[in-house]
Formats: sequence, structure tokens, C-alpha cells
Amino acid sequence: MDHTDNLTFSISQVAKMLGVVPGTIRNWEKCGLISVKRSENNYRMFTLNDLNKLRKVKEYSVDRHMGAHAIRVLLGSGDDNESELEDSVRQKRERQVSKKLMSEKWREIRKEQGYTLEEVSRAVGISVAHLSKLENGGNVSLELLRDLAHFYGKSPLYFLEPSSEETYLVRRNEGDELDVNGDPGIEMHSLCAMREHVMYPVLCEVEPGSGNKTPHTHNGEEFIHMFSGMLEVHLKDEQPYVLRSGDSFYYKGGDQHWWWNPGKRPARFLWVHSSVSK
Repeated sequence: MDHTDNLTFSISQVAKMLGVVPGTIRNWEKCGLISVKRSENNYRMFTLNDLNKLRKVKEYSVDRHMGAHAIRVLLGSGDDNESELEDSVRQKRERQVSKKLMSEKWREIRKEQGYTLEEVSRAVGISVAHLSKLENGGNVSLELLRDLAHFYGKSPLYFLEPSSEETYLVRRNEGDELDVNGDPGIEMHSLCAMREHVMYPVLCEVEPGSGNKTPHTHNGEEFIHMFSGMLEVHLKDEQPYVLRSGDSFYYKGGDQHWWWNPGKRPARFLWVHSSVSK
């Protein structure tokens, strides 16, 4: 027997070999793209076959920007003739951000704050035509989403459309996944499925060394409650606040702030943003 048949790797080792963070691999597992064996201590154990499969998953997910359903189809078929499926997936991806954004809000907030198309486009560095297309339902990159939200003094969450099915109850692990930061190592899931609300509760998981490291401000107020791990919050010119399991933190969005995980394991916390403040 070849000794490599019994060779196993930890999730950290596999993440390093693939050039991703462990949270990405855990997310692929949640999506059913790979099934991983566990040790007696409940640690994930990856074989060489798992590693080869994950290389394909990374190619489809990261390099080709395919969704979980398309990846499952490709992994199951083993068919190298992917062009038709890729075209379908690409078209779906191009619509993905726009589906989650309420495009009408862009026009409403611009007029509410008294700006012209020319003033806003000049401030964020895009053309008038691009901004006009956005206000009529065009696609928006995550970078532009953040720039526009910052210009209008809003959190990016303000522009996200709630779940298509309005409900009071969001079951465990059923919150919509949000991708508004564009920063690696951050997973966010909405905990609210109401169309009209002033609070935006989000479940966050941040990998070690990751975070929203760009100092920023916006309107409203924010609340953090730590479930596990560690989070370092920088607020104005004050000494950093280090939050640990069970700690809570409340601050004004208008005060310059940024945060990151300085610990050795993922930070998991509840983040609530209110679009209004006193």
C-alpha cells in the first residue's frame, strides 16, 4: 500500500496550500461541495483526494466565479465540455448583485440629499452615464457600493434588498448570505427578512487577521455582541477596544471606526446597525 493513501491534512494546512482562508473551505462544506471526515476530537481530516477535489472547487468558485449549484453539477458530471453551463452561470452572476440591491434607493437618496448626477458621479469617480444606469437597475461592484454608501452616509446594508419572502422568523443557518465588504475572511448572514426595518441584524464570522480595516464613518448607530473569539475595535483616536466572548459594544456610526480579528481563531459575533440615530 502506498503510504500516501493514509496521509491527511488539517483545514489550516489545506487552506494554506490552496491560498484561501479556512472559512472559505468551511463555506464550501456547508454548500455541499465536499464531504469531510472527522477525527475522534471532531477535527476535519482532508485526504489527498479531498485536496484534489478542493483544487477543482477553488478553480470553479474563485477563478471562474461559479455558484454552488453549477459547481455541484460539474463535479458530479466530470464533463470537460463546460462552455454552455459557464455561460449560464456567468449571466446569473452578473445579475446577482443587482438582484440583492434595491436600485430605486440610489435615486431616492440622491434626490433626498439634494445632489445631482454630476455631483455624485464626480465624488465617487464614475461617469454620469454609469451612475444613471445604476439608478435604473444596472450592476454595481462591491467597491462602488461601499464608495456610494460612504458618500451618502449610509451603511452598505441600507441598500440590500430583504429576502423575497417576508417573514418574522429567520431559522438557524437560514439567513441570506451578504457580501458587502469585499474583504477576504469575512462571512455575513442577515438575521432579518422584513422589507421595512430600521435595524439590520447580521451574524458575522471573521477569520484571524481579517476585518474591515479601512477607517470609515456613516449614519446611524451600531451594536456588537461577541459569541466567541476576539475582535479589536478602533474608535476615533481612542485606545483600541478588545472584545471577547460575552462582551458588548455600542457606538455611533458617525465616529470614525474600523475593526479586525487579532486572535488565533475565528471571531463570531452579532452586529446590529440602525439607520437612524439620536
